[in-house]
Amino acid sequence: MNGGTNVWSLSGFLLGEYMNLIDSVAHTNPTNYKGIMGLGEQVSSDLFLPDGVFSLWSRDAADPVQSATFPATNMYGTHPMYMAKATDNTWFGVYTNLAAAQDWFVTNDATTGDVSLKSMAVGGVGDIFFMFGATPDAVVTQYHTIVGKPVLTPQWALGWHQCKWGYTDLDMLKQVVQNYTDNILPFNTMWSDIDYMNNYEDFTFDPVNFAGLGDWVNTIKAQNISYVPIIDAGIAQRNGGTYEPYNDGVTNDVFIKTSTGDIFTGKVWPDDAAYPDFFNPATSVWWSKWLADFQSKVAFDGVWLDMNEASNFCNGVCYDSQLASSPVKDQLMYTPTGRDLETKSMALDAVHMGGVTELDAHSLFGTMELKATHDYF
Repeated sequence: MNGGTNVWSLSGFLLGEYMNLIDSVAHTNPTNYKGIMGLGEQVSSDLFLPDGVFSLWSRDAADPVQSATFPATNMYGTHPMYMAKATDNTWFGVYTNLAAAQDWFVTNDATTGDVSLKSMAVGGVGDIFFMFGATPDAVVTQYHTIVGKPVLTPQWALGWHQCKWGYTDLDMLKQVVQNYTDNILPFNTMWSDIDYMNNYEDFTFDPVNFAGLGDWVNTIKAQNISYVPIIDAGIAQRNGGTYEPYNDGVTNDVFIKTSTGDIFTGKVWPDDAAYPDFFNPATSVWWSKWLADFQSKVAFDGVWLDMNEASNFCNGVCYDSQLASSPVKDQLMYTPTGRDLETKSMALDAVHMGGVTELDAHSLFGTMELKATHDYF
């Protein structure tokens, strides 16, 4: 209730191992009926959600236009929050603080304004927060007091940026910047995709094709042009090699493990890759160390955090030797999204510090990586 206005009703719930089911009804204004908006991250032509199912489970998705059917066309972000106009013309929001894989079944009744919401998740006990306000902005402001406020965007980030995969050497970057100058076009920031890396290894640059990258970045910064390189979530796993960020990570025990305690191996651009465990405080120290080392060579202004769903070119484990004896995905009573949750992701049995499994932590990876990077800056 918000004052004397009924905005939300709980019809029933069920909590158990690998299951969290909540039946509820959002009571919205039937006049010029719109229903609810939210449950991001979804790509749709309409802010308000039609009848159908909406899935939340971070994944690297190409062309993810929402179909509200299975298999889900969800994408990177997981925000189980929705909002609507109440019958008294005020606004309300409902946030379920639950990171587990989840489906939301939405059924609209335009006559009464009631929106039936059934959420089915693979576990977890999530708090439910209610927010009220005279406007949508007032509700969103309250949402940010719960999940955290956004940082102030730096001025340089608000200008014109250029980014493209396929700039294969430094001369191409130089030509791009020069073309803006020659055509008297405003230009603020140059980005680099994975082409600049040495063998797709984070915190490095190709010593041949991008020789002199650091000096060139200093040159464009003198012209008030900023620089942003990509940093991928998967760290090249060079066992027995000379790639120091990986070796240092092994020494400091910062990588996500298999159920048997080995370093979990996925595959991304460098082939075999390990993933930082940002639930471990030591990982943020290691992350900052190597960002600082790279920034001392290439004076970047920001970093592009990529592939942090976290993406994996394998579906779960890449090697049978890392397969759990009794995979958790075979024990789920219900599988959200209408597809294998391990598709292009780590195995659900992968283990973070404190025994937290990937089943529970998957959709938090990007947030945790972002926090560690923010703390570095």
